Amino acid sequence: MTTNEYAIGLPEATTLSGLTLDGLTFSYSPFRKPALEDISLHVPAHSITGIFGRNGSGKSTLGMLAAGMLHSAPGQVTWEKKPVYEKPTMGQIAYISDATPTFEDEQLRATMNLWATTRSTWDEAYATELLEAFGLSPKAHPSKLSRGQLSAFHAVLGLASRCPLTIFDEVHLGMDAVVRDMFYRALLADYTRHPRTILLSSHLIDEVEQLLSYVVFLDHGHLLEEGDPDDIRARHSEGGELSTLTDVLSSLTLTDTQRAFLGGVSR
Repeated sequence: MTTNEYAIGLPEATTLSGLTLDGLTFSYSPFRKPALEDISLHVPAHSITGIFGRNGSGKSTLGMLAAGMLHSAPGQVTWEKKPVYEKPTMGQIAYISDATPTFEDEQLRATMNLWATTRSTWDEAYATELLEAFGLSPKAHPSKLSRGQLSAFHAVLGLASRCPLTIFDEVHLGMDAVVRDMFYRALLADYTRHPRTILLSSHLIDEVEQLLSYVVFLDHGHLLEEGDPDDIRARHSEGGELSTLTDVLSSLTLTDTQRAFLGGVSR
């Protein structure tokens, strides 16, 4: 099954403003190099945007800033022209990662109830449908789940919340190939029925690139490239063969030493 088969049609253009990062710099410590430095970009509303970069590029930091979980200094993050830190705005945002909190000593149902209480867009019937599809019981305890099963539950929270801004940060970790395929299909199908702005951070670029309408490339805290995936692939293509987004990331981030090593391997 190829990712091309996920393409089932995208929502029409919207007049919403989307997510804007303006002059964003963030450091976890005054003694460390900034995790992000002077980032300015605009994520279009009702897009599925891929956030790509190698380890340590700042993907997770950007996602947490976009969700209002971290505060930038200096810089500003706005969702629909309002700071993401404001309470009414935060209720419209979901940030999902492998560290998404759950009630460890209680059933999955307890965590779902919290999400339903804090997010007015929560769809209980859809959450139940997703749990069944992923082979999960609302009576299960998080501590009894495998890493892949817990990732699938995190995906349920993000999908069923239907927040206007939903951020999936490496949510696929631990999922097997079949569950990842189910997640991608569910994401695109529900996005088509209920358009919203989705940020998707992943190292599995080849698996997700056909889902995307916008892409952002980061490296060592700096913005390297952003825009329409087809335009970016075309700009980085050579010899008449269209580059993949993985090719683009390689061309943007490989050092001369790494290029020389790969050249030696190819010979």
